[in-house]
Amino acid sequence: MAAIIDYLSFSWTPEELSQIFDLAKMGASIKAIRGFEFNEYGDSVTRDALDTAAIDYKAAIRAKLRDTEFAIGADSRKFHEIKRDMLDHFGLNTLDCLCRGEVDRFINRLNHGLGLFGNDWSFSLRSGGFSGYSHSANILVNGQQAGLCAWGAKNHGCYVSFSGTGTAVLDLNEVHNALHQLPGAKITRVDIAFDSLDGKYNIQTARKMAEHGQFVTRGRPSSYCYIESGHMSQVACYQKTSGNSETLKKRFGFVADKGKSLYVGTRDAGKMLRVYEKGKQLKSEHKDWVRWELELRAKDRVLPFDVLLEPDKYLAGAYPALSFVSKENQCRIATHKRKWFTSVDNAVRNGATQCGKLVNFMRQCLDMDDSQIVRLLTNHLESHEIPDRLNQPVYEDTDESSGIRLRCMKFIEPDNHDIYSLA
Repeated sequence: MAAIIDYLSFSWTPEELSQIFDLAKMGASIKAIRGFEFNEYGDSVTRDALDTAAIDYKAAIRAKLRDTEFAIGADSRKFHEIKRDMLDHFGLNTLDCLCRGEVDRFINRLNHGLGLFGNDWSFSLRSGGFSGYSHSANILVNGQQAGLCAWGAKNHGCYVSFSGTGTAVLDLNEVHNALHQLPGAKITRVDIAFDSLDGKYNIQTARKMAEHGQFVTRGRPSSYCYIESGHMSQVACYQKTSGNSETLKKRFGFVADKGKSLYVGTRDAGKMLRVYEKGKQLKSEHKDWVRWELELRAKDRVLPFDVLLEPDKYLAGAYPALSFVSKENQCRIATHKRKWFTSVDNAVRNGATQCGKLVNFMRQCLDMDDSQIVRLLTNHLESHEIPDRLNQPVYEDTDESSGIRLRCMKFIEPDNHDIYSLA
């Protein structure tokens, strides 16, 4: 049996919203607005915000982009501050409705090619948002819940997820093509499952594989969790008394008739394998049915769109133990870590995260000046006490080391307000 996609989620950013965020990243400030008054435009947007057919939001935002003059690089504030002003300028309701329209069009496409023929796709609004998105809705297929969608300009656009019920009736080839067309599309999670209906690859097999190191990647053992559930069944137990006589005592044993599960890896790491007795879980006629299910998240890795077309090779490439899924064709998804220019950059960033709010409180609420803050936080230290990671041997200066020092000095300049500009 081939591997299947059992869960899929992805996000994308409408092109017009992406242009606004690009302007915010460049430190753009609004220089002039031509053609209409902001307040009048904002009032009309508020009236029409709940009716996605009342206004062409794509055209409205493009017109406002065309009629607004920006000064690039003139704003020294942090990205989130510029972003907030940009969203207010273009109208948060307008941008939310733009994202809602994108989701509407995608759900409509499920009835015209993305979903298998004969199914009726729709969605029902939920009362709140989801995972940081301001608005959300349930995706339904033939009236049964099959996924979830969410949207909101503050969280950069649109989000769609499909459960196993939804992925089973998707045309994954068409979804693959659609992802290439959506601006800024990114798969955020995908679950790949392989079913061993005859129990050939069962929990005991997985445990033996673990003992032989077949879940070790790059020399690092994976974490694991083993769970079994069932009933406590009464068993006979004879206990010797004096001489050769025995007495019968009641004892209870553990019978794992509800199934066993083995988890390898963690969600926090972005890769987790679940091996569980699905036949017992569903009380199926296939009593020996065991499912091997790999959950991949877009954490320190980019999930390729091709995983929808060839799930077997990505499942087989996740761990050496999974080579039985596809012995010839395997593909491993590489991970990537954020790199920093120097240890000084990293130390300053961590310090800003840990102590930035405290320092800001001392400055804004206690009316302390910079010298008082520094003195209060460092007067218990000797001059030689510095972080261990920065306590490096002294080397002779070279052109490269001088360049690094210059970058560090530029990084910690008081005028540089955006401490995350080098991330």
